[in-house]
Amino acid sequence: LIIDDSGHRKSVNAIDGVGRQYIGQIGKIENGMVEVTTYVYDALRVFQVDVEMYRLAGSMKGGKNDPEFKKMTDLALGLIDKSLE
Repeated sequence: LIIDDSGHRKSVNAIDGVGRQYIGQIGKIENGMVEVTTYVYDALRVFQVDVEMYRLAGSMKGGKNDPEFKKMTDLALGLIDKSLE
């Protein structure tokens, strides 16, 4: 099982989860979105299993205290649990 967090540059903020954050593909803080993805590797190919979008705390009413806010590590652990089920 492979866990990956990928960022994608976005030019608009109208999409939920888009905001100024570190985007690894470009190596700096930019406007964009980040998602955590699980993949399975079977020694021949890679298959995407699941994906969860990371939502910035600043985009939620309660910030980091909002009940829906999850750190990327928590998203990854949730995806691992789903894969094991």
